[in-house]
Order: sequence, then structure tokens, then C-alpha cells
Amino acid sequence: MPSDLASGGRDRRSLRDRSGLAIVGFAVLAVLLQLPFIGAPPGRDEAGYLMVGAGWGQGDELYGRYWVDRPPVLVWIFEAAGDLTTLRLIGCTAAAAVVVLVGLAARVAAGPRAGVWAAGAAALLASQPWLGTARVNGEILAAPFSAAALLATVLIVRRGGGWKAAVVAGSAATLAVLVKQSTVDAAVFVVVALVMIAWRGRRSRSQLLALAAGVVGGVAVTLTAAVALAAARGAGPVELFDAVVTFRLEAGATIRASASGATTERLLAMVSTWLVSGLAMLTAAVLVLAARRRDPVVWATSAALLAATAFALMGGSYWAHYLIALIPTGALGAGLAAAQVPRRWARTGAVVLVAATIVSTGYALTDPGRDGREQQAVGRAIEKVAEPGDTGVVTYGQPNVLFNAGLESPYPYLWSLPVRALDPDLDQLSDVLEGPDAPTWIVDWSGFDDWGVDAQRLIDVVQERYRVIAQVCGRDVWLDRRIDRPVPHGGGCR
Repeated sequence: MPSDLASGGRDRRSLRDRSGLAIVGFAVLAVLLQLPFIGAPPGRDEAGYLMVGAGWGQGDELYGRYWVDRPPVLVWIFEAAGDLTTLRLIGCTAAAAVVVLVGLAARVAAGPRAGVWAAGAAALLASQPWLGTARVNGEILAAPFSAAALLATVLIVRRGGGWKAAVVAGSAATLAVLVKQSTVDAAVFVVVALVMIAWRGRRSRSQLLALAAGVVGGVAVTLTAAVALAAARGAGPVELFDAVVTFRLEAGATIRASASGATTERLLAMVSTWLVSGLAMLTAAVLVLAARRRDPVVWATSAALLAATAFALMGGSYWAHYLIALIPTGALGAGLAAAQVPRRWARTGAVVLVAATIVSTGYALTDPGRDGREQQAVGRAIEKVAEPGDTGVVTYGQPNVLFNAGLESPYPYLWSLPVRALDPDLDQLSDVLEGPDAPTWIVDWSGFDDWGVDAQRLIDVVQERYRVIAQVCGRDVWLDRRIDRPVPHGGGCR
């Protein structure tokens, strides 16, 4: 009998060891699946945030030269990256970190098998180009912090972790929000798990108070440090709150007012992506599991998934990469479900995820489409003829044009939403064009009077002070009438 027990213990240890290797292997897989896209043209957000990071501290706007409605930790990451290749490698590292952290969280929550399944799901989901994972955005950079908060919370629930784990959970959940303010899944997970612990009477009152104090302390210290460091660089707390919270709440009306057929198309594409990526399947599995078990981890996972889904829809813009916020809790849910359902069901779910990843990756590699290619072609055409000190403006948004051209912008709004919400009459842009810092180049990307703005004054100023020097990829390129430059010629628009 003792030998049998010893053998059983060795088997369990062997399974844990193998699960650890499998989790690491899936992290490597996530990186390998990202590598084919390292050289893809820069996306709008990648280019814009790299420009914001490079310009922080060099002007009077929220982030120096530019204004953007994003928290400071995101800008710090892009500033630290400095260039597109480094940023993409950071994105690969973030994906690998999510795989490892979620795999460990699932292993602690439901055993080695759950850990392996969760890591596999995270690796596959983090590698689906349909979800926008080929580009580095706020969601994928926030995901490791969310995953760290999940792991710390699971340690509290399953291993009796105390206030130190609570501090980590609160701090990590806060960092996730400080990267992308809509990334609330980790915060919801922490709160629901602790409420469930209290409801089920699993801890004494003093222990619960210690956990609550730890979470609040982690939130307070992290938030205070981030705000103080941002303020030291010119982004004051009031201005940050206005940009990150107030503006986002008020911008919804602007988004709805300027909604078009493209908005509906993005919504349909987003819902379709949610369905075919496997996220819908995982969400349904977790909700069924939550209906059957009053487990704090299961309930917290289901609540976090629902919250992340709601926030992805509430933004109103319906970009598919918003769904990346569902990956940590969705993958954790995959592990929890795999540990409970029959193996054939788990294998069926795995087949769905693998198939979605293969199709998504294969499609992206064989038919990369036009995303970023036109902006790259127009930007590089201007770069070839521009001179040092030249600047530019793109109407409206498309900061990757400027990034590819190597141009800074004297206008602080690099995306269309701040233009529509904060400068709807385009008076600020018109003042820039009439002022001493007028841009050398203007690229009319979608029409001066598009997006529901009042462009009459802007059109008059542009026609008076600029001339069309070329059309590149069907976009009018305007040059300051006082300046001579060679005519830009572009190719590779498709």
C-alpha cells in the first residue's frame, strides 16, 4: 500500500511537471504564431501611440506634443518601445506572459489538466489575426496585468493567500486599467471572487478585512504612483481624468451622431469574430458551469467575461481588437470547463479553437488585405521627397501615414474621434494652418467635410494656402504654396 501511495504521488508530480512544460510550450507557440506578422505595416494605433510616446514632454498638450484619451502606462510602454519592431516584440512577450499566467491560474484553480487547456486556449486566442492580434494595441498590453490579477486572486481562493496576494491582485488589476481604461475584467474578477468568499463564509472577519485592505492598498498605491509620475511629466491628474474618463463618457454621443453604414458593418464583423473565434463557445461553457457550481473562481470568471463583453460593445466603435480583453478570462474558463466536462467535449472545443486559429492565420498570411498598406504607401511616397523639419496633417486620423512619412504633426489630435468631439468646427485645425507652425503637407484621406464636421473654414484656408501636388493611392496630397518639393509618387497601394 505505501508503495502504491508513493506511486500515485509520483504520478501526480509527474503530471504537474508535464503541465508546466506544456504551459511553457504553449507560450512559445504563441510567440511563433506572432512572428510572421512582425513586419506587417504599422496599424493606426501602433503608429499613433509611438508618435505620442516620442512627443511626450515636448509641448503643452496632455502628453506633450499630442492629446489622446488613454492612460499614461500605455504611453510609457510605447515610449519605451521607441520603434515598431521593438513594439511588436513587446507584444509577443505580452502574449507569452498571458499564456503562462493564465495557465498557472487554471492549474491552481482546477489542477494540471485545467492549466494545460487554459494555456492552449490562451495561445490560440492570442494568435488569431481576426481578433487584431497581428497589431500591438492596448488590449494585448493590458492582458498580462489582467492575467496576473487572476492568478493572485485564484491563489487567495484556492491556496489561502493573504493580504500580500491581495495587494498583487489589486495592483495588477489597476495596471490593466492604466493601460486601457476599459479593461475591467480583472477588477470584476477580484471583486466577485472576494464577495463569494465572504458569502460562503470561508474566511474569518479579520481575514476578510485583511484581504479587502490588501486589494484597496494595491489599487491606491499603484494609482497614486502612476498619477504622480505622469504629473511630473506634465500630465496633471485633472487633465488625465478629463481625457481618460470624462471624454470617453461624452464621446459616446459623438460616435452615435457620426455613425454610418461602416459602423454597422464593424458591429456585425465584431459579433461574427466573437462567434467564430471560439470566445462565444468559451463564454457559454463558463456560464453553464457557473449555473451548476457556486465556485468563487467560476463565478468570478463568468462575471469578468460578461463585463469584458459589455465594455467591448459599449465603446460604440466596435473594433474587433476590443475582444482581446476577453482572452485572459476566456482562456481561464476553457481550463475550468475542460476539468469538468467529458474529455470528448473538451477535445471538440479544442478542435474549434485550433480550426479558428488556422483559418484566421492562413487567411491573414495569404490575403493580408489593405489594412495599413495604403497608409504605408502614401507615407513612404511623402517621405522620399520631404525635407528635415517638414510636418504634416492627415484629415482625419490615420496617424500611420505620418509615421511612415517620418513627419510630426503641429495639430495635437492624431485620431478622428478627438477631432469630431473636441474640434467639430475645425477652428483649432484652421488656426494651426494659418499660424507659424502650419504643416508642410496635408493628406486628404476621407474628405475634408467627412465625419459630420463643419469644414467650410478649413476648406477655405486649405485652398488659399495649399495646392494639390499629387494623388497617391487616390488620396489628395497638398503642399504649402510657399514651399517647393518634388512630386511624391507611390505604389503598392493594394
